[in-house]
Amino acid sequence: MQPAIHNLKSTWKALSLGLLAAWMGCGGDPLQEPLDSRQDALVDGYNLVVMGVSPATVAPSSAVTFSATIKNEGNVATPAGIVHGLSFWVNGTQVSWSDTHTGSIAPGASVTLTSNSGPAGTKLWTAPATAGAHTLLAHVDDINRLPAETNESDNQYSVPLSVTAAATCSDRVRNGTETGVDCGPDCGPCEWPFTAVPRTTLRNSAKRVYAHWHYYPVSLDNTNPTSNDYYERAYIAVNGEGGTHAAYGGMMRERPLPRLPRTETDWRLRDAKDEIELAARIGIDGFYLNLWTDSDVNNGAVWTRAKTIADAASQSGGFDIVPNFDMTILGTGSQSGDQSLMIRILGQLKSYSALLRRPDGKYVVGLFNPAAQGRTAAFYATVKQRASAELGMSLYLVPVFLGTGSTALFEEYKSVGDAYAGWGTAVPVTTAGYSGSLKTKAAGYGKPWIHPMSSQDFRPKDKAFWEARNSLTLRSIWENVIADGLDEVQIVTWNDQHEHHNIRPSTGKQWPAYDMTAYYIQWFKTGTRPTIERDVLYYNHRIHRQSLVPTTQTSANLAVCKAGCPATNDVELVGFLTSAGRLEVTQGTTTYGEDKTAGGVQALRTALAVGTPTFRLKRSGATVVQFQSMHPVVGSIAYQDLLYRAGSSARAALPSCTASCTNGEARCRLCPGEPMWLKR
Repeated sequence: MQPAIHNLKSTWKALSLGLLAAWMGCGGDPLQEPLDSRQDALVDGYNLVVMGVSPATVAPSSAVTFSATIKNEGNVATPAGIVHGLSFWVNGTQVSWSDTHTGSIAPGASVTLTSNSGPAGTKLWTAPATAGAHTLLAHVDDINRLPAETNESDNQYSVPLSVTAAATCSDRVRNGTETGVDCGPDCGPCEWPFTAVPRTTLRNSAKRVYAHWHYYPVSLDNTNPTSNDYYERAYIAVNGEGGTHAAYGGMMRERPLPRLPRTETDWRLRDAKDEIELAARIGIDGFYLNLWTDSDVNNGAVWTRAKTIADAASQSGGFDIVPNFDMTILGTGSQSGDQSLMIRILGQLKSYSALLRRPDGKYVVGLFNPAAQGRTAAFYATVKQRASAELGMSLYLVPVFLGTGSTALFEEYKSVGDAYAGWGTAVPVTTAGYSGSLKTKAAGYGKPWIHPMSSQDFRPKDKAFWEARNSLTLRSIWENVIADGLDEVQIVTWNDQHEHHNIRPSTGKQWPAYDMTAYYIQWFKTGTRPTIERDVLYYNHRIHRQSLVPTTQTSANLAVCKAGCPATNDVELVGFLTSAGRLEVTQGTTTYGEDKTAGGVQALRTALAVGTPTFRLKRSGATVVQFQSMHPVVGSIAYQDLLYRAGSSARAALPSCTASCTNGEARCRLCPGEPMWLKR
């Protein structure tokens, strides 16, 4: 890509003006052409612009690969089969380019392109060895392979490029690519007991990890949580949503870690990008996006939330979206109406570049509980046929069966399912080969198996819970999946606050499920167990014994154990240890401890007691780590609360994000401009 070729654009413009003059006639009057037609001829067409370029901050001497998102702001699709070129310039010098994208871009659609080569024969630009400010420019269609653009003046986009010393996660200074005071993206490894491999390593792994995205975003109404936003006043409050959940003390026992209100009109999009950043940071490749409607009427902007996630992923790049139809909820009253709704939803999502496609071009589409409401393979065969005929979309269908699916279900959907997946159950795995047998079972039908990964499940509204045994469900399933050599996992879920099995950081479960998942994903994707380089302790316990009788809630409205029974009443301490040591839990005046003769992941369990547990790690009699639970254990309750709370020594309890940032002790993700509280 040589900048001199840009002269082609001026040549094309001169020819265009000449043709226009000829068309207008000597006197400037149109030659038998109506005015409206003339205007359409001048306006209709495609127009490529650059929407964003990254990274904007890099470390000295680092090898940098640039990316940018281009969008078609015209009203005609760009032509297929022609390179949509994009070049990157630093301080006016071309350093790299992308020249591999040849797909058509629909009006309003966007795609993220990454450099693949450059003038020096490499896609990489080496940053200067010293810190400093520079200018990064991205230029789309820089050598005019697409001369019919309606506007050639808006093809360039520039941003400041900062070369800044890498973050250390201990200097309490905003630097590197941190977005806050020692709490930005580069600080993840310092909060973890292991050193994270580069995200590109995780992304490029043949092993895939997806997470189910339900319809509970970080914020529902952009209201100050201290002033009772919707989570506080409607879902957590006993009498929320007009008293609908009063019988069981509210629909939720916790909420996403909240933030202060955003002033931007696109606050939903910014929240969605934050979520994607948080998920991608631990190696999650994309979201299975829960879908059941294409309307916001009477359902709290559910459709807008779904589209916003797809839009954020498309703008961010490197993160997949799988439309996942929730067939339990989706229902128009007729099967043909349901099929039409599914086609309509797919048609509205098709233009998003983040939609996951197979190497053969097929769009991956999930079907949660495909057998719901009596739907058979023939129902989905019609959906496939209509998607192809009406949308030009060839579908790769993934039935996600309740539990892990019966042989009858595997048999029923073998003609339309391209891969099989299960929703699983939130109980520990104790039988060797559990994961492998499901892979073998699916292979018998010629299908790959996507294994469910869960952490816990407590549903006050549905009067049900599954006994997760603290963090044992999460840890045992991951270790079983890794041992059995599975290739793909779906985490159940990223953010379903209603059923309380989200791993997105939240006020009750805090960060441990997320942090532990980071450890296991790296192990799963690289094939090597991460080395424990920093001692980190994780705790996990309920705030009351399961048998405790509530003073207000009646027995008819109590959640009962569905699997993994009977319930356990333990405090769990899991140590990610650099070497042998003694783990201890103190409750009141009683201390229980165990000597661990080796490092690695070591667990201790002891009976739950009223009070606030204290956790510690000792070596040679000296205390190495000590901290207290954020969640006191109580002896009296008005309503049952079987949610397992958690915390860790790496993200110790702090009074609030605002105070912690003021004190230079930030452990919240977006300090100081966008605080996220650590507890309710």
